[in-house]
Amino acid sequence: MDTAKIKGYVSAVILITALTSSMVFFFNEGITSLKGIIDHAEYIYFDPKLICLFIALPSMLYLDLFFLCLILPFRKSTIKFMQKLMIPVTVYGVIAFAVGTIISIIISFSFLGTDYVKCHSTSIVSSGSSYAKSKEICIQKGSYGY
Repeated sequence: MDTAKIKGYVSAVILITALTSSMVFFFNEGITSLKGIIDHAEYIYFDPKLICLFIALPSMLYLDLFFLCLILPFRKSTIKFMQKLMIPVTVYGVIAFAVGTIISIIISFSFLGTDYVKCHSTSIVSSGSSYAKSKEICIQKGSYGY
């Protein structure tokens, strides 16, 4: 086998693994955050980017299948089919990010801004924050104070 083919296969396997694991992570975190907001949990961690990524999961699934088609032996016929779906999936991804941004702004200001107290965030990189029903819960969790 050619080393270029081996590099391509290894790259595709790495991309499939990384994308699949990130989809599982975004799904689990998105469900946990949304379930906490809907159930009015006492303590919630909410990251606005997570809603955009949660709504864009079908686009990620398409990319995952696209990378899988690169590995398959009959890829010439599947690539043509996947290329036909590229434009609708791209449009869906853009719309999902726009709608996700609007929904996350509504959640941040409407639901979390009125019913919850924002706990102190120690992370500089992440824009996610913890929210609690009262300051006492933040103190119990160790995330309140400036």
